Amino acid sequence: MTDPTNATTLHLSRRQALQAAGFATVALAAPRLAGAQGGSGPVFALRGDGKVVVIEPASDTILRTLETGGKGGTLGSLSKDGRLLFVANNAAGQRTVTVIDAEKLDVAAQLETGNRPKHPVLSPDGRLLALNHSGLDDGRLRIAFLDAAAGKPVRTVELPVENTAGLGDASMHGSWSPDGELFAIGSYFDNAIFLLRRDGSFTKLAATGNPHYFDWYGRELWAVVEAPEPKAEGAATQIQVWNLADPAAARLEATLVMGRTAKESELLDRIEGHHGVFTQDGRHYVVCNRGSGKALEGTSVEIWERASRTRLAALDCGAAGVGHAYLTPDGRFAVLTQYNDTKLPVLDLAAMKVVATIDAGQGGHLGHAAFAAGKMYVSNRKADEVLVIDPTSWTIAKRIATAAGGQAQAMVLAAPYGVFERVVNPYLA
Repeated sequence: MTDPTNATTLHLSRRQALQAAGFATVALAAPRLAGAQGGSGPVFALRGDGKVVVIEPASDTILRTLETGGKGGTLGSLSKDGRLLFVANNAAGQRTVTVIDAEKLDVAAQLETGNRPKHPVLSPDGRLLALNHSGLDDGRLRIAFLDAAAGKPVRTVELPVENTAGLGDASMHGSWSPDGELFAIGSYFDNAIFLLRRDGSFTKLAATGNPHYFDWYGRELWAVVEAPEPKAEGAATQIQVWNLADPAAARLEATLVMGRTAKESELLDRIEGHHGVFTQDGRHYVVCNRGSGKALEGTSVEIWERASRTRLAALDCGAAGVGHAYLTPDGRFAVLTQYNDTKLPVLDLAAMKVVATIDAGQGGHLGHAAFAAGKMYVSNRKADEVLVIDPTSWTIAKRIATAAGGQAQAMVLAAPYGVFERVVNPYLA
């Protein structure tokens, strides 16, 4: 498969890099983001080594470093009132979620939920957290539902798995429907999507590969499906569009196929879609081709129109391993984070082009972003730091070292979310 005929590849002319304290920032002439807001409390920097670094955004200094008592806690979620932080301990042998009192900045509880807790996701009404697991329990995929306000278990659902000999992670990320009635989660071992209801019942849908990420518009579910392994010639990332007005009679209405750049076509392992997210107005869908873990070298980002399901733009963003499109709170831009580079391209969603590229100049795997106090906070895993970015100029204002080493810096968050790249969800109201 070649590049789509309507693809647009951007070759950006760069002005001389801004030199400051060992980092370089490349900022093109671009619209500015004014008054960006996000969370109103601390910024929490989760680390895979069992620590959570608490950053005060007024001064961008570290308030405290907490020990979770677990390992592999790279993903977490805040309760709707911001009072509790849930950290999923995902390393081998781990079975607990650490509950942190986000006001007292102390560990409040350890909840045992199952084999390698992965990603707690908050329901739209803020009452429940749905938590999947990377490992199986007695040959079944476990989804735990937690009371998000009380920090206590509510129920556990055991999903059947046919291919219990599957290797790697059994599931990745889940997502709630906007009405809060359905929770979608992928089963990697069976190439299937499960739709769970609040009463614990579920419907199973067939996918063409590993269902990695989900986003919703009403009862319309868009699922990023990785090509099956081992990849064969013609392999491509697909986006399955499901009509779930009646989950018991689910309809696959469209299968969208991502294109690829010429460089991505040279190596099949460069082809693996990662995350896709709707813009805040729900009109457009932004999806990233990261490449597989064997070659985190994908650079493609595509924008699709939701209503017509047509590709509007296909961009080579210029950052290797591009994975997430973090939307700014005003909905104007998407900051493209990645797994294998020091660069952060900034995508103007109206113009559908990259208008700035921030370069950390060191480290790599700038994977997660959060917004607070009019600033953007980005994790730099390989440098064990959090970058503070001024979104009025798209320049790095400060670096916050979160550890002396270990390359364990992971998710940063400052507010509750349903899809972590889109904290603001006005079209869901």
